[in-house]
Amino acid sequence: MTDNPEGRRGSDDRRQAPTDGPVAPNTPIRRPSDDLRVRAAIRNELATDRPIEPGELPALVNERTAENVIALDHVSLAFDEPILSDVSFTALAGETIVVAGESGTGKSTILKLLLRLLVPDKGTVFIDDEEITELNFPDALKVRQKMGMVFQGAALFDSMTVFENIAYPLREHTTLDEDEIEARVREKLSFVDLDPDRVMEQLPSDLSGGMRKRVGVARGMANNPKIMLYDEPTSGLDPLTTATITHLIIKLQRELAVTSVVVTHDIRSAFRMASKIAVLAEKRIVFFGTPEEMSASDDKYLRDFLGGF
Repeated sequence: MTDNPEGRRGSDDRRQAPTDGPVAPNTPIRRPSDDLRVRAAIRNELATDRPIEPGELPALVNERTAENVIALDHVSLAFDEPILSDVSFTALAGETIVVAGESGTGKSTILKLLLRLLVPDKGTVFIDDEEITELNFPDALKVRQKMGMVFQGAALFDSMTVFENIAYPLREHTTLDEDEIEARVREKLSFVDLDPDRVMEQLPSDLSGGMRKRVGVARGMANNPKIMLYDEPTSGLDPLTTATITHLIIKLQRELAVTSVVVTHDIRSAFRMASKIAVLAEKRIVFFGTPEEMSASDDKYLRDFLGGF
């Protein structure tokens, strides 16, 4: 399906752009460098030992004692030729790990390994401290219930309404009754800044590209997963809508302490949302660290990869 005309998308997505209210005249515009400072401040907050005050965001946990929610340990995988070689990284509770790299480097393969749609030839994959590579199919399905997946094109069912799309995983994997399902659908749509009364009975073809992406996020969140996985969530979106989706991923981290793995080519969005960035090249992770560390690196490949950013 094609996106709605730009006029419709602009009127909706502009209205729901990630702002805290009307912008007053002469209000300074936040620049990318400001976002980097905000992300650095969040990481500094995570590293403090002070007690969390009542009402503070659940993502403000002590990094030094936080659990590893995701871990890849020396993972290698090949089909006709090697895809990944000796790949390792971890994600702490509430972190957003961005996997970046050139096309064909195996970024989306990492998501399939986390979902246990693929099993590595060597190495191990852990979800919530459970090693998943040897699980049977029913146990693998249980692990997947801890994860929500947002696909590159949102992957909504074209013949189902927005309500039916979001309700689908709830009907398949929970014992919620219809009233509880409707309440959950409304809750998730509101979280992604969509009006339930307006969009629930619409078909995906009635929505703009940005709205479809947000419905995809709402469906991924439906089961209240501990982990969210995103495959190119901002691909094909205009800059304003890209900012909206980026803001939404940050919102999930800060308000719900969701651990996320985001595969993206969009380095600007990556720098805004990432707790850490893993750069894949030549089948390996050649860098794993904060956006600030990546920006400060003198490594020639990283400098070339960042280009003019």
